[in-house]
Amino acid sequence: MISLCINAQALPFTVSNNGGYLILTDNQYNLDAIILLNGVDLSSEINYIGTNTIEWQYNIGGTTFKSNQNSLSLDENINYKVFINGIESYNFYTIDYSQYLPIINDIEIESEENIECENITLKFIGNVIEIPYVDKDGNTKFLPRNFTLTYENSTWSNENWVDSTSTITITSPLTSTTIAAPNKSTTFKFFGDEYANELGINLDTIYKDYSAVKIECHLKGTIIEREYKNELDRSSESGIEGSGPLVVEFLSRANPVNPIYYEWFVHNVETPNNYQRYNDIDLLYKFEDSGEYLVKLIASNGRCECRDSLHIKVLESYISVPNAFTPNGDGLNDEFRVAYKSIERYSIIIQNRWGRTVYTSKDPGKGWDGTINGRPAAEGTYYYVIIATGYDVDLKGKQVKYRLSGDINLIRSR
Repeated sequence: MISLCINAQALPFTVSNNGGYLILTDNQYNLDAIILLNGVDLSSEINYIGTNTIEWQYNIGGTTFKSNQNSLSLDENINYKVFINGIESYNFYTIDYSQYLPIINDIEIESEENIECENITLKFIGNVIEIPYVDKDGNTKFLPRNFTLTYENSTWSNENWVDSTSTITITSPLTSTTIAAPNKSTTFKFFGDEYANELGINLDTIYKDYSAVKIECHLKGTIIEREYKNELDRSSESGIEGSGPLVVEFLSRANPVNPIYYEWFVHNVETPNNYQRYNDIDLLYKFEDSGEYLVKLIASNGRCECRDSLHIKVLESYISVPNAFTPNGDGLNDEFRVAYKSIERYSIIIQNRWGRTVYTSKDPGKGWDGTINGRPAAEGTYYYVIIATGYDVDLKGKQVKYRLSGDINLIRSR
C-alpha cells in the first residue's frame, strides 16, 4: 500500500484497501489526516494499533454512529472522530479518489504578437473536478492537486547554450499557466495529478509540440591577437580596444532557433549614418583607423528579435625606441625591438659607427638580434633611423607621421 505522509508524526493506525490508499497529513487541512482511497469496497478498513480504549464517532445522513472496535470499515466522504480514553484525539476524513480522476484532453498554446517573444500561455482542455473535504470544524474545503509540466529547453550557462530540462508544478484549479518562452523548439509533457502518480493510476500523458520563436543573443567580441609581444595593448583581457589594425571576432551566440536572420552594423561613433552592413552569423572585422566604433547586432526571425551592441576602440599610434639591448642568450632583452601601437607603415635602418647598414626592416613587430650575416655584431653604439605612418590622423586630417633617429647600445656582458 502507498502512504503519502507530509509530516513526520506517526499515527497509531493502519489502513487497508484493495485499490490502494494515501494518507495525507498536514496542518493546513485542519485534520489529523485525509485518507484518499482508490475505490471503496469491503476491504476498505482502518485499524487502531494502540492499547488504550477507543471510540469511533461519525455521522451518515444525520445519524451519529459509534463503535468501540479497534477496526472500522471506511466509507467515502465521512469525517471520523476518534476518542482515546474518552478524549477526542484524532479527526480523519475519507475521500474516494477514483471519483475525481482528472481528464486532460489537450493543451492549447496561446500567444500574442510580441508577448510570445518573452512568455507563452498554456491552456489546459479537459475536466478536473475539485476534491472537497470537511475539516474538524465543519468547514468545507478543497484538496490542492499538483500536476507536472516538463519539457526540454536550452539554457545559457558558463558562456554556452546547454541542454536542460524544465519542470514546473501547476496547482489546481487547473485552467492555464504562463511560462517563460522556451529557448528552443520542444515538446511539452503534462501529467498528474500527484495522487494518481502515487497510487499507480495510469492517466494519459498529454504531449504538445511547440516551435520556438524567442531569440536571445549573447554578443561577444574577442581580439585576434598577433604574435608580436612588442605591440602594445593587444590583450583581450583589458577589453575590446587595442592597437590597429584591430581584428575582432564577434560571436552572436543566439539560442538554437531556426530560422534566424542576422544583421551586423559597424560604424564610427562620430558618423553613425556611415555604416557597413553584414549578414553573417558571426563576424570577423578588421578596424584600421584609430577611433571609437559601435558594432550592433540585430537577430530576427520575423516575429521576435534580439538586439545587442559592443563598443570598440582603436588606439592612437605610438612608437617608443629602447636605448640598449643585450643579445647574450639569457632570454631577456635579447633583441632590439620598438614598442608600438597602430602603425600602418614602418621602416627602420640600423648602421654602425662607420655608416655600414647592419639591419633593415619594414615590420615593426620584428627586431634585430645583434648579428651581421649570421655572426655576432661587436659591442658598442649603433645608429637608427625610423620612418613610420600611424593609422590615426592629426588635427589637419592627415595621417600621423614619425621620423625618429638616435643611437642604441649593444651590450653582450652577462
